[in-house]
Amino acid sequence: MTATAPTIDRPPPGAPSGRSRTPTCSGGRVTGRGVLAVLAVTVIVGAVLRLWGLGAHRLDYDEAFTAMAGRMPLGDLFAYLRSQDSHPPLDYLLRAPLARAGVNEFVFRLPSVVLSVGALALFAWWMRRYGLAGVIATALLAVSDFELTLGRTARMYAELELIGVLGAVLADTWLRRPRRWHTPALGALVLAGLLTHVEMCLLAVGLLAVAGLRRDRDAWLWRAAVVAGGVGWALLWGSSFLMQARTGHSNWIPRTTINGIVHTFGSVVTNRPELHLVALAAVAAGGVLLWRRDRRLARVFVCCSVVPAGLAAAAGTVAPVLIDRTLTVAAWGPFLAIGFLVEWLGRRSRLQAAVAIAVLASVMIPPAVHGLVAPSTPDTALRHVASAARSGDVVATRPGGKLAELTWSVGVRGRLSYHNVQVRGLGNTRGLVLGRGAVSGRIWLLDWSTRPVPLGHHHLCARPWSHGSARVVCLQ
Repeated sequence: MTATAPTIDRPPPGAPSGRSRTPTCSGGRVTGRGVLAVLAVTVIVGAVLRLWGLGAHRLDYDEAFTAMAGRMPLGDLFAYLRSQDSHPPLDYLLRAPLARAGVNEFVFRLPSVVLSVGALALFAWWMRRYGLAGVIATALLAVSDFELTLGRTARMYAELELIGVLGAVLADTWLRRPRRWHTPALGALVLAGLLTHVEMCLLAVGLLAVAGLRRDRDAWLWRAAVVAGGVGWALLWGSSFLMQARTGHSNWIPRTTINGIVHTFGSVVTNRPELHLVALAAVAAGGVLLWRRDRRLARVFVCCSVVPAGLAAAAGTVAPVLIDRTLTVAAWGPFLAIGFLVEWLGRRSRLQAAVAIAVLASVMIPPAVHGLVAPSTPDTALRHVASAARSGDVVATRPGGKLAELTWSVGVRGRLSYHNVQVRGLGNTRGLVLGRGAVSGRIWLLDWSTRPVPLGHHHLCARPWSHGSARVVCLQ
């Protein structure tokens, strides 16, 4: 039996109906077909941006860590993640076949793009009934530097983009009309999210809040589904998570401060620190307007975006939690709020809406373009090492914990065979010997440390090279 939803789930007078197929905005000047066409073009643009130059850069450290871990036997992989990482295994398992095949950078990152584009397309479909607000929100999601960067990286964050939007859409659909399939779908989503990243805990609490104080059967089934997903994760990975929590691999994340909240939340919208307060003010204003316009959608926004963000800030006071990537599952929310702010301006004046759109474009598009075309320091440094090293040379990295980056690009993806070697006398350094021939005695050291390398009994055999924070030194 389906109970009647509380009053808060019904849009107030004047709000667009959840079943309307002809969304309007700015006095009805945008038709449903026009919105659909613009949304379709926006998704295509977002897909092109995510594919642009996808294989141009070598894998950075985090991506190479995923790749090298994925080449391990299954049992070794789980043990390695328990002791050397702070993340669950699902993303590693999904990419393991590609890692073992030693595919190129484009193919290894392609699953992330597929998932990120899927999140964008689902969000666009969700926004189809909200006219100009939906178009603006989708466009911002398509060109966001934050979404583009994480959606093109061979890590678990593209999955979280999709999971976050899926959770919001499922909550919105359930609030409109509960269906029998919602319960198993929600449980599976929570389980998959928790096996992808621990930040899913934040969204899980928000999903629990969607049911509010309702006591009908559908509400209890909804809560049971969230709990069931959490229990499944506890059985499959809970003990491993406790082991990971004791390793301290996330201790580099600072504790929550007011300044940290402003810049962490603001960086989801823009990478310009001087605009973070303005961005937060725009999101807050848009959230208020959304609440006045459509209470049901506003509840989804609060529960599935604001609540996870607030929990991340609160948890960050006692644990290493609050960084921008922790907000990936909730990152669609600020763009939705800004979309409703622009729509409100458009209802007052076309000129105001046009100015707001121009400002947003000037803030959002340049960082997105720069992120796609700018060379990365790891890529430049790794290419230099690969081009300089010869058979018999040792290629090494300092600190030694970054060896995965070097192993994948110069070893797995290189033209020569390789094997690990101990590097003595250079501090925290690890390396590889290239080829099967005689050892040359040369060491090409990729040095990421801020302290000068201790030469010891070594001497320079080539002019040092540097780019950004990386240095490459040839030692004999």
